[in-house]
Amino acid sequence: MALGAGFVRVSTGSQDEASQVKVIEADAAERGIAIVKWFRLHGYSASHGTQEPALREVIADIAHGDYSTLMVTESSRLDRREDLDAQAEILLAIRSAGGDIISVGEPQFGRTDFAGRIVTLVAQHANAEKSKTVKRETYRGIMMIRDNRAHHGPLPAFWATEGVRYAKRAWCQDPAAVVDMYERVASGESLSSVGRAYDRYPQSVKNVIRFDANHTGVIECSYTHEGQTETWAHEVEPVVESALWWRANKVLDANLTESRANKGGRPVAWPANWISGILDCPECAGKLFLQAGLTPARDARTGKPRVPRPRTPKLRCGGHAKQRLACGEFKGIDAQPIIDVLTGMFASDTTDILAFQRVAGNAHELDELHAQLRKIQARLSATEDDEELDTLVAERKAIKARIEGHVIVPDRFDYAPTGQTVAQMWYAGDDTVKRGMARAVKASWGMVLAEDDGQWGIAVGTASHNGPAEARGIVDLGNGLCFRR
Repeated sequence: MALGAGFVRVSTGSQDEASQVKVIEADAAERGIAIVKWFRLHGYSASHGTQEPALREVIADIAHGDYSTLMVTESSRLDRREDLDAQAEILLAIRSAGGDIISVGEPQFGRTDFAGRIVTLVAQHANAEKSKTVKRETYRGIMMIRDNRAHHGPLPAFWATEGVRYAKRAWCQDPAAVVDMYERVASGESLSSVGRAYDRYPQSVKNVIRFDANHTGVIECSYTHEGQTETWAHEVEPVVESALWWRANKVLDANLTESRANKGGRPVAWPANWISGILDCPECAGKLFLQAGLTPARDARTGKPRVPRPRTPKLRCGGHAKQRLACGEFKGIDAQPIIDVLTGMFASDTTDILAFQRVAGNAHELDELHAQLRKIQARLSATEDDEELDTLVAERKAIKARIEGHVIVPDRFDYAPTGQTVAQMWYAGDDTVKRGMARAVKASWGMVLAEDDGQWGIAVGTASHNGPAEARGIVDLGNGLCFRR
């Protein structure tokens, strides 16, 4: 029995290659060919040559002797590039490696006799012409969208389109959620926290914040055909004010530091309690993790079923970051007394929470004026009403005059009370906030698990890995917040 490979390809993610697989399997069975390898190219465009690496792999496999036949449903699945020489080069390389091509729908395709060569050339030309036809028809539809000033392209979360095919209008499905996202980000809340509130990934939240149309009311749509890019403005209803849009985007710009870049790594399970991973093991300096759960559902001695009961939560050594192996020296202690000690320490602290914020200066006002000017310029490219155009031009002149006459007072920043105490932040925060507060105290002052007369407790103000702790220093909570004693 001869050995072969099946080659299936679809150009868009909405198509399914299952029908091609079925046809190839049936034809291979009739010819006595065993398919030993499948090439499944989902969302690959043959007119752009994105399938060529897979074809090069086919050539290498045939030259290595893994199989001798490549089977496709139609020749257009292999190649549809307008460069006929590039198509022919692939076919000749497969033949030179000692392989054959079988097109189920075109029996003469790839044959070496005179008739087979004629069929192959005609099929290659037809495939290239099909790509040109698809491009022309697609471009014709895009031009109808452009003439209707309709929407074309991706949209962020909470945005959708409605209407007929060539006149779709974009609209915000939940303006309240979008405004809330901007307010949260502008106030310093992390993208992860906002994403958890709306069941979104952080990048999805970022796409919403960066979306210009949320404040300009204009989406810049574009399409490139034969190297020429067509652009048009699509009007939508703005969702947020320019000042709020600018503040939220300034927060994102401030967080674009190298230390915040994604370093990769494996995902970590969500801790069972905020205290997990905070304290160090007294014996090996590894991390202590809270372990809890239920007793076995069956008696270990008799094997009889029993009602599972909650275990006493314990703090046990979990080793160091990569190895995650317990040292075996620290046997573990009850977690609840330690949790109570730390909770009492934070819950009774009336120290003010401070925020690093602007206390003088007006440079931010100039940035807000530029954001408003950007909105007006976007509206100018979209409006066709003469009265609205005159109004926008007048507003543009007024804002440009304000920008030119703006006298900058240098910004001055300092720590100022936020009106919240340590205890209030502790009570209002979730496990993520509590974990961050405990880690901040440990990093700033030092915090270790200590034993005194057989009783385990917490010692604050001890030496840490960062050097001698300063019990009267500042505790940096992140996001510009801190408290000091």
